[in-house]
Amino acid sequence: MKQSLLKNGLYNTAAGIIRIGLALLTIPVLIRLLGVEEYGLWTLAMTVIVIVTLAESGLSLATTMFVSQDLERNDVAGLSQTLTITGGAMLVLSVLAGAFLWAFAPQIVGGFAKLQLFQQVIAIEALKLGAIVVWARLIQQVLVGVEQACQRYDLTNGITTIQAFALNIGMLIVVFTGGKTLALMQWQICVAVGGLLCHCWINWWLLKKFPLHINWNPQRGVEIFRYSMMSWLTAMGGVLFAQMDKVIVGSALGTTELGIYAAITNVTNQINVLSALPVQPMMPALSALAASEFDPNQAEERVKQAYLVNSFFALGIGCVLLTVAPFLLKLLLGNEPSATVLLSFRIAVLAYSLYSVNAVGFYLCLGLNAARTCMTIQVGGSILALGLIWMGTERLGLLGAMLGNLGFAVTWLMNVYGCRLLKIPGLKWLQWLGVPLVVTVTIFGVGIIDGDPIVKLSLMSGLSIGLFGWYVFHQFATLKSLYTKLQYSFSNKVN
Repeated sequence: MKQSLLKNGLYNTAAGIIRIGLALLTIPVLIRLLGVEEYGLWTLAMTVIVIVTLAESGLSLATTMFVSQDLERNDVAGLSQTLTITGGAMLVLSVLAGAFLWAFAPQIVGGFAKLQLFQQVIAIEALKLGAIVVWARLIQQVLVGVEQACQRYDLTNGITTIQAFALNIGMLIVVFTGGKTLALMQWQICVAVGGLLCHCWINWWLLKKFPLHINWNPQRGVEIFRYSMMSWLTAMGGVLFAQMDKVIVGSALGTTELGIYAAITNVTNQINVLSALPVQPMMPALSALAASEFDPNQAEERVKQAYLVNSFFALGIGCVLLTVAPFLLKLLLGNEPSATVLLSFRIAVLAYSLYSVNAVGFYLCLGLNAARTCMTIQVGGSILALGLIWMGTERLGLLGAMLGNLGFAVTWLMNVYGCRLLKIPGLKWLQWLGVPLVVTVTIFGVGIIDGDPIVKLSLMSGLSIGLFGWYVFHQFATLKSLYTKLQYSFSNKVN
């Protein structure tokens, strides 16, 4: 288990770094070529598409969990039942979701009172094109679930990385040649359909050795439905927080302020994405173990390692972004950031860094059949954060919206519950991460106080380097083991 988690975590992390790097390089160029207002319109269209993909209804996670259990038991009949139910349900849902977006695009756009008439026309056409993107992305999710259940994170990440290259490079070409929101959406369609075809081929290759057939089992259908609904509500909580905040800001402040908000949160959201990738393989691994035997006495050290890896990316990246905030914002927005924008960015970095430490608890809950608890915490956190963002936007504008993001840190409760499922004291993870959390908050405090910029930069840089050293010290054995495995793998390939 340890080796496969390490290997799959490496695949996820490496691919995630590449995709995030591409996004960070692309966003500033898009903003400069499109302008903040047009970029805000593009962000609004893509936000609606992401929200509509909530029709996925947890079937991707259900596919990963049930297929991994079927493979562990070598249950071909059960595998046929799982794929019949999840695949058939997703085909229906993808068609319905795409049709909904196409039919109700005018009504959806009409809800944004700040849009000018010509912007509304463009947004409606973009959403109608986006219906195809929704259809392709939804079907792809079940296929990805199968790949993860088969522990082929290398293939999944290979395809998604190629998609990221194609998407970002294509978007730059589109914008350089004068294309705007509609042309960008057309390119989204090309990439989404191409990725879907690739995942179809990978699934056929992985499953061709099994004599699969259509096999409907009502009892299995009820089990998958229950788990899917809990997973769906959990995912909805995360997507609501990650996307509905832009809807709130866009409705209250207009596309220009939304463009700035989206540029900042698109960067800070990468903290959450990247920090979750190394620990994501925990879920199918735990699901497979739950189907056989699981010794809770051996869990604590593995979970501690997972928390250290998760927090290394969540808090480590956060500290770096807090340190280089003025330079990064100037690069991102193309001009010297105002004091309000700089403070807003630092608050967003702190909020995303802190709440991203929930990844281990999230996957522990899902992998150990505690989807209902996970859903309750996730949705509750989203509602709290969105309420704070709405109130903050109304009273303090952009700065208030960023402060509201701190409310999602309530999802730390997943860490407490997930640890208890493995008979680990609920707050033990806080002891493991005490030093990184204190250092992160300290760097934030140094950044927002008045003082000599050189002195502040030196102090923040020193703290960041010290935190990196702390992680290396505590993970030295793991790093040494990883180096040995990579060296052995490389020598085998050469020979």
